[in-house]
Parts: sequence; C-alpha cells; structure tokens
Amino acid sequence: MLYDILIIRIFLGLLLIILLTQSIKIIIESIKSKKFKKSCLFLDGGFPSTHSALVSGLTSAIFFETGFSYLFLITAVFSLIIIRDSFGLRLQVGKQKQILEKLDKKDSKILHLQREGHTIIQVLSGIFIGLAIMALVLSF
Repeated sequence: MLYDILIIRIFLGLLLIILLTQSIKIIIESIKSKKFKKSCLFLDGGFPSTHSALVSGLTSAIFFETGFSYLFLITAVFSLIIIRDSFGLRLQVGKQKQILEKLDKKDSKILHLQREGHTIIQVLSGIFIGLAIMALVLSF
C-alpha cells in the first residue's frame, strides 16, 4: 500500500515537472514573439531544460527514498549522460543547424529545422526545478 502511494507521488511529481517546465517555455517564447506560441510545447531546447528537470527529479526521488543505494547510483549515471547530452552534443547539432540554414537559405525556408540543445544555464535551471518540485511533492 505504501509502495503504491510512493509510486503515485513520484509519478505526479514527474508530471508536475513536465507541466511546469513546458509552461515556462511557452510563456517565455510567447513573450519573445509577442503572441501565444503553444507550438513550443513540442520543440527541443529552450529555457528550462525539461530533460534535465525530469532526470534530476527522478534521481532525487530515488535518493530521498533509498538513500545512497545501487539504484540511486545507476539512476545518477544515466541522468548525467542525459544532462551532458542535452548541452553537449545536442547544442553542437543546433549550432550546425544554424550554419546549414545560412548556407542554403532556399532549403531552410522550406524546412525550418527545430532548435536543438541547451545552454548550461538552461540545464542548471532544469536540474534545480526538478530537484525542488520532487522535494516538495515527496515532503507531503
């Protein structure tokens, strides 16, 4: 019974993290473009990093419940891989995309590629949001 409640609380925490980070992205992009942009819900990149928020939230939930365990270590390693990928490899792909669009403007008008990757600030803010939301959810 308690295990089921814990699973539900972790799931709700992760759902709240997704809703909050994606809502922040929509608000920021809507302010920048001066019109409501719900399409930002499906774009990669932006502030804050939802990937980083989710994996840090999940890792912190496992740490809060199991302490410094094997499960925590496994989750932490995979989380670090995802976080590193979000501002490393994917950021470089985004920069290459911008160069390619400049080189061939005709094709970029036909198929505007989505943004990719995150800056370190976007990643760190995602990590903070994930930790904070999960700590709040699991404290009740």
